Amino acid sequence: MRRSALLLLPLLAALASCTEGSKAAPSNPLLRMPGTQPGQVTLDGSSPCYACHGSGNGPWVRPTPDQRNRTNYEEYNLFRAWQGSMMGNSARDPLMFACLTVAAQDSMHVLGNADAVDLCMRCHFPKGWLEGRAAVRNVSAMTGEDYDGIQCTFCHRLSDPFPRPTAEGPREGGTFAVHYDEHDSPAVPPQARSTNAALGTFAADQEMTRTILRHSGIPFYEGLQPFSPLYDEAGGGQYFVSPAREVRGPFADVLPGATEPHSPLYSRFHKGPFICGTCHDVSNPLMANLGATGQPDLPSEVQPSYAFGHVERTFSEYRLSAYAQPGGSPGKGNFRPNTPSRTFPVNGWETDQPGNNISKCQDCHMCSRWTPGSNDLTSPVRPEQSEEHPNTWTPCHAMTGGNVWMSEILASIAPDNATPDARNVSLLVGRASELTCDPMQGTWTSLMPGNLPAGQRPPDIAGALTLAASRNRGVLGNAANITDLSYAPSTGALTFRIQNNTGHKLISGFPEGRRMFVNVVVSQNGVKVGEVNPYDAAAGTLRGLPGSPSSPPLGPNEVFSDPLVYEVAMRSSITGEDRTFHFALATSRYKDNRIPPKGFDVGGATERLVEPVWEGMSRPDWFTPAEYAGGYDEVSLVVPPGATDVAVRLYYQTTSREYVEFLRDEINGTGHLTLPRAAYVAQTDPFFTGLRAWGDTIFALWENNKDRDGARPYLMAQGAWTAPVTLRASRR
Repeated sequence: MRRSALLLLPLLAALASCTEGSKAAPSNPLLRMPGTQPGQVTLDGSSPCYACHGSGNGPWVRPTPDQRNRTNYEEYNLFRAWQGSMMGNSARDPLMFACLTVAAQDSMHVLGNADAVDLCMRCHFPKGWLEGRAAVRNVSAMTGEDYDGIQCTFCHRLSDPFPRPTAEGPREGGTFAVHYDEHDSPAVPPQARSTNAALGTFAADQEMTRTILRHSGIPFYEGLQPFSPLYDEAGGGQYFVSPAREVRGPFADVLPGATEPHSPLYSRFHKGPFICGTCHDVSNPLMANLGATGQPDLPSEVQPSYAFGHVERTFSEYRLSAYAQPGGSPGKGNFRPNTPSRTFPVNGWETDQPGNNISKCQDCHMCSRWTPGSNDLTSPVRPEQSEEHPNTWTPCHAMTGGNVWMSEILASIAPDNATPDARNVSLLVGRASELTCDPMQGTWTSLMPGNLPAGQRPPDIAGALTLAASRNRGVLGNAANITDLSYAPSTGALTFRIQNNTGHKLISGFPEGRRMFVNVVVSQNGVKVGEVNPYDAAAGTLRGLPGSPSSPPLGPNEVFSDPLVYEVAMRSSITGEDRTFHFALATSRYKDNRIPPKGFDVGGATERLVEPVWEGMSRPDWFTPAEYAGGYDEVSLVVPPGATDVAVRLYYQTTSREYVEFLRDEINGTGHLTLPRAAYVAQTDPFFTGLRAWGDTIFALWENNKDRDGARPYLMAQGAWTAPVTLRASRR
């Protein structure tokens, strides 16, 4: 392994020479990907959106009850939901800053510059990246509403990278009336009918395509199609942004007028799943473009991002699932919308597909609600007041995921928190001379008392983040079930099924440090006689975890089972590690045993670099055809026989002690190190002036918050077997 790393390093050094002296150059061919490039557009901030889409101009209350007998819609306030989401706080995430610091050091070690951090900034700071501030690679140029991360105008200025196939039908279903809930209703003005409105957006998309060039300067599009027939999907931060200021959204019947400050465009792209793939199929273009100097077109421009440099593959996992098929598929478990439609349970939700099938990411992560889209009294309560989209509820902008931990940490430092966590505040706030991160910038300042227009009330930022954490717990609780649990007391044979209720692998997203694991406790009359994957709360990690210097040893009758730890472990031929946390230097996967979604097409998974992997080997046979079809893992174990109680619990961690220790040690250049000594420059190179403190900061933050859900294992699902009373009595 070390030998292959040494063979790569001269090639990398040679390629780095073409970018020496251009550390601020966004045109580095190793990192170039298709889409809008820095300096081509500017974005408005999110603060003005608060007036109508938050509570700035008044509460979300209507004088007339809707069909659900509701008048107050404050619960689904779009701005509040966004402001509490990790999308709205992607640039305030301290874990991201620590990871970025390691990536910068790794990049300097291999390339001679810090250009690899461009991959972090393009999705976490899209406003700053588009406006050229990512050219300063240590993040110190980011300012103001750059810190609002994935903000309103960024998403609502995104253009369809494939305008022609979407306009003509084959891209996302073809039958517009069903797939997009379009009706061309004569009850609405002609310009508000879907077909007419979509044609206007198609014309605007054509204008966007003229702004997109290849690295060579040649147009990327030929006849409204990408020049390469292989390029069939935009992902990994390849965003295509309209140069005009029209706001794009999923409803054709939003009309400009006295109460509508935008120039709205109806966007099928925003109704469908491909918009989510923009950032949620992350790839490292360096792995595609390595060795491509002198070619007329970069490999990252010729092929889709899913074909190279695996970092995460959430969108690809969805694309291979039953939910991505035409018409979608019924939800599983608690991720199942109302049945039958419009029965209005307390927390019910619906989709725009027949039978309430799930067909796109938004169906679960932007769970639609019966509500208007703003506090304007003329804004329709959807769907009952929409003739054009009578089955489409208003998407909740909470964009829920599984990151309870970071949501609560950010809530604890929010500017309006009446009882902030003093330790968290001391670590993350007011350290401008030590840390480049300033979480108080953006709407955390601009929407506070004293900065608002007269008459506007400030948002409840801490409350929004706390609500987001609660919603994230709900997502984790809905994501899985343990079913079909059976135990044979005579032999100790234990079987159970872990059902994946999501539309992607369980778990998904950023691989480093995230893990889901099964814990089994076997007891006999109240005395533990066996345990699989025991967790040590004091140490903050699993016991008996191989390769972890902080993992306590296993106790009597305890075993560690790696197949029951569901995760991605990356591999790097550059560092010589089978299991690495160096995401910027990862070259393949060593382990990927995560549970597939329902209907997973394993035959197409290798092309997208998302098939199961075990000990560095591709293992499409890891799950059976029945498991792929049903989206579950059938587990069989042998545990101690003669038990009276068996408890099976499924836990999730947003981040692990091992990952936080890695970040600390790599940034500090001490402890358990993985690179040659000369690579550790974070504590000496002036480039890291505002970054070098992240090593100690992230570990101190973890120590102070390790008992919060997400650092502490969060219970997702559980099952139990209990001996019959007669059998229990015989064992006393």
